[in-house]
Amino acid sequence: MDKLAQERAKYASRHTTIGCKVTHMIGVPMIALSLPVLFFNRRGALTLFGAGWVLQFAGHLIFEKNSPVFLEDPLNPYTYAAALLFVQDEWLTVFLTMHDLLRNHKPSAH
Repeated sequence: MDKLAQERAKYASRHTTIGCKVTHMIGVPMIALSLPVLFFNRRGALTLFGAGWVLQFAGHLIFEKNSPVFLEDPLNPYTYAAALLFVQDEWLTVFLTMHDLLRNHKPSAH
């Protein structure tokens, strides 16, 4: 198994509760979005960055009861890639589930 696959498996194993997943599904994109926003609005970027991290720490503290994976090795780029891919997969699952529900919905006869 390559390094990214190993990191993705470790990351997923530390993010199992719905509360932690939701906080990360919002927090990780906020952090990622803060980087390009920094070029246009420093205060907005710092707000996004800070709020995103607060959500992630809250997810671990309140729901998962463990520490964030990145604390083990903050300079490991695979951890950050795993976070982005994890969130991508979670949002994809939400959208595909919603799509299936809407597609299979049978209107009730009035």
